[in-house]
Amino acid sequence: MAATVSDRGAARRIPTALPAGEALRGSRPRLVVVERGSRLVWVISLSALGLCCLLFFTAILRTELAKQQLKLDGLNRSVVMARDHYNDLRHERAFLESPGRLSSEAAKLGMKPAGNARFVAVDPEVVASVLASTGDLMDRVAEEAISPLDEFGRIKSEVDATP
Repeated sequence: MAATVSDRGAARRIPTALPAGEALRGSRPRLVVVERGSRLVWVISLSALGLCCLLFFTAILRTELAKQQLKLDGLNRSVVMARDHYNDLRHERAFLESPGRLSSEAAKLGMKPAGNARFVAVDPEVVASVLASTGDLMDRVAEEAISPLDEFGRIKSEVDATP
Protein backbone atom coordinates (compact mmCIF):
# COMPACT_ATOMS: atom_id res chain seq x y z
CA MET A 1 0.00 0.00 0.00
CA ALA A 2 2.77 2.37 0.49
CA ALA A 3 5.51 2.86 -2.01
CA THR A 4 9.01 3.90 -1.27
CA VAL A 5 10.90 6.39 -3.34
CA SER A 6 14.56 7.03 -2.89
CA ASP A 7 15.63 10.56 -2.75
CA ARG A 8 19.32 11.28 -2.05
CA GLY A 9 19.72 7.87 -0.73
CA ALA A 10 17.01 8.11 1.96
CA ALA A 11 13.88 6.13 1.86
CA ARG A 12 10.67 7.90 2.16
CA ARG A 13 7.25 6.49 2.59
CA ILE A 14 4.39 7.90 0.55
CA PRO A 15 0.89 6.90 1.54
CA THR A 16 -1.31 5.61 -1.18
CA ALA A 17 -4.83 6.87 -1.58
CA LEU A 18 -7.30 5.40 0.91
CA PRO A 19 -11.04 5.48 0.58
CA ALA A 20 -12.46 8.75 1.97
CA GLY A 21 -14.49 7.09 4.72
CA GLU A 22 -11.60 5.05 6.14
CA ALA A 23 -9.13 7.93 6.36
CA LEU A 24 -11.42 10.17 8.40
CA ARG A 25 -12.78 7.56 10.81
CA GLY A 26 -9.65 7.18 12.81
CA SER A 27 -8.76 10.85 13.30
CA ARG A 28 -12.16 12.54 13.93
CA PRO A 29 -15.39 11.45 15.58
CA ARG A 30 -18.34 10.87 13.40
CA LEU A 31 -20.54 13.97 13.00
CA VAL A 32 -24.29 13.72 13.28
CA VAL A 33 -26.85 16.32 12.18
CA VAL A 34 -28.85 17.53 15.19
CA GLU A 35 -32.25 19.18 14.98
CA ARG A 36 -32.45 22.88 15.65
CA GLY A 37 -33.18 23.80 19.35
CA SER A 38 -35.41 21.57 21.38
CA ARG A 39 -38.90 22.81 22.32
CA LEU A 40 -38.37 21.64 25.90
CA VAL A 41 -35.48 24.09 26.33
CA TRP A 42 -37.71 27.00 25.27
CA VAL A 43 -40.52 25.93 27.58
CA ILE A 44 -38.19 25.62 30.56
CA SER A 45 -36.51 28.97 29.77
CA LEU A 46 -39.79 30.84 29.46
CA SER A 47 -41.17 29.18 32.57
CA ALA A 48 -38.10 30.24 34.55
CA LEU A 49 -38.39 33.78 33.19
CA GLY A 50 -42.09 33.90 34.09
CA LEU A 51 -41.37 32.62 37.58
CA CYS A 52 -38.66 35.28 38.08
CA CYS A 53 -41.05 38.01 36.91
CA LEU A 54 -43.78 36.70 39.21
CA LEU A 55 -41.44 36.71 42.19
CA PHE A 56 -40.23 40.22 41.32
CA PHE A 57 -43.76 41.61 41.11
CA THR A 58 -44.71 39.79 44.30
CA ALA A 59 -41.82 41.52 46.09
CA ILE A 60 -42.94 44.89 44.71
CA LEU A 61 -46.52 44.24 45.82
CA ARG A 62 -45.40 43.27 49.32
CA THR A 63 -43.35 46.47 49.69
CA GLU A 64 -46.29 48.59 48.52
CA LEU A 65 -48.59 46.82 50.97
CA ALA A 66 -46.09 47.46 53.77
CA LYS A 67 -45.89 51.17 52.88
CA GLN A 68 -49.68 51.48 52.82
CA GLN A 69 -49.92 49.65 56.15
CA LEU A 70 -47.47 52.16 57.67
CA LYS A 71 -49.66 55.00 56.40
CA LEU A 72 -52.75 53.36 57.88
CA ASP A 73 -50.99 52.89 61.22
CA GLY A 74 -50.05 56.57 61.21
CA LEU A 75 -53.64 57.57 60.46
CA ASN A 76 -54.95 55.31 63.22
CA ARG A 77 -52.53 56.90 65.69
CA SER A 78 -53.73 60.33 64.57
CA VAL A 79 -57.37 59.33 65.07
CA VAL A 80 -56.65 57.97 68.55
CA MET A 81 -54.78 61.15 69.47
CA ALA A 82 -57.63 63.32 68.10
CA ARG A 83 -60.19 61.34 70.12
CA ASP A 84 -58.11 61.71 73.27
CA HIS A 85 -57.78 65.44 72.64
CA TYR A 86 -61.55 65.69 72.05
CA ASN A 87 -62.23 63.87 75.33
CA ASP A 88 -59.82 66.19 77.14
CA LEU A 89 -61.62 69.23 75.71
CA ARG A 90 -65.01 67.79 76.70
CA HIS A 91 -63.83 67.30 80.27
CA GLU A 92 -62.41 70.80 80.37
CA ARG A 93 -65.67 72.26 79.01
CA ALA A 94 -67.71 70.28 81.53
CA PHE A 95 -65.50 71.63 84.31
CA LEU A 96 -65.75 75.21 83.04
CA GLU A 97 -69.55 75.01 82.68
CA SER A 98 -70.17 73.33 86.03
CA PRO A 99 -72.63 75.26 88.24
CA GLY A 100 -70.31 75.17 91.26
CA ARG A 101 -67.45 76.76 89.34
CA LEU A 102 -69.75 79.34 87.73
CA SER A 103 -71.14 80.40 91.11
CA SER A 104 -67.65 80.65 92.65
CA GLU A 105 -66.41 82.74 89.69
CA ALA A 106 -69.50 84.95 89.92
CA ALA A 107 -68.84 85.44 93.64
CA LYS A 108 -65.26 86.47 92.84
CA LEU A 109 -66.63 89.12 90.46
CA GLY A 110 -68.94 90.44 93.16
CA MET A 111 -72.16 88.92 91.86
CA LYS A 112 -74.66 87.41 94.25
CA PRO A 113 -77.50 84.95 93.74
CA ALA A 114 -80.89 86.32 92.82
CA GLY A 115 -83.37 86.76 95.62
CA ASN A 116 -87.03 85.91 95.49
CA ALA A 117 -88.54 86.22 92.05
CA ARG A 118 -91.52 88.52 91.73
CA PHE A 119 -94.04 88.16 88.93
CA VAL A 120 -95.73 91.23 87.55
CA ALA A 121 -99.24 91.11 86.16
CA VAL A 122 -99.58 92.64 82.70
CA ASP A 123 -102.72 94.53 81.78
CA PRO A 124 -104.74 92.70 79.07
CA GLU A 125 -105.01 95.92 77.03
CA VAL A 126 -101.20 96.09 76.80
CA VAL A 127 -101.08 92.44 75.67
CA ALA A 128 -103.78 93.14 73.04
CA SER A 129 -101.99 96.21 71.69
CA VAL A 130 -98.71 94.29 71.40
CA LEU A 131 -100.46 91.42 69.63
CA ALA A 132 -102.20 93.86 67.29
CA SER A 133 -98.95 95.57 66.37
CA THR A 134 -97.06 92.30 65.78
CA GLY A 135 -99.95 90.08 64.70
CA ASP A 136 -99.13 90.26 61.00
CA LEU A 137 -95.54 89.20 61.72
CA MET A 138 -96.65 86.28 63.84
CA ASP A 139 -99.00 85.05 61.09
CA ARG A 140 -96.22 85.11 58.47
CA VAL A 141 -93.87 83.13 60.74
CA ALA A 142 -96.61 80.64 61.57
CA GLU A 143 -97.53 80.13 57.92
CA GLU A 144 -94.00 79.41 56.68
CA ALA A 145 -94.65 76.64 54.17
CA ILE A 146 -91.25 74.98 53.79
CA SER A 147 -89.14 74.05 56.74
CA PRO A 148 -85.88 72.07 56.72
CA LEU A 149 -87.44 69.71 59.23
CA ASP A 150 -90.38 69.09 56.92
CA GLU A 151 -88.03 68.10 54.13
CA PHE A 152 -86.09 65.83 56.49
CA GLY A 153 -89.32 64.13 57.57
CA ARG A 154 -90.40 63.67 53.95
CA ILE A 155 -87.09 62.06 52.97
CA LYS A 156 -87.03 59.87 56.06
CA SER A 157 -90.55 58.63 55.41
CA GLU A 158 -89.60 57.69 51.85
CA VAL A 159 -86.44 55.87 52.89
CA ASP A 160 -87.60 54.15 56.08
CA ALA A 161 -91.31 54.08 55.32
CA THR A 162 -91.93 55.64 58.75
CA PRO A 163 -93.39 59.07 59.43
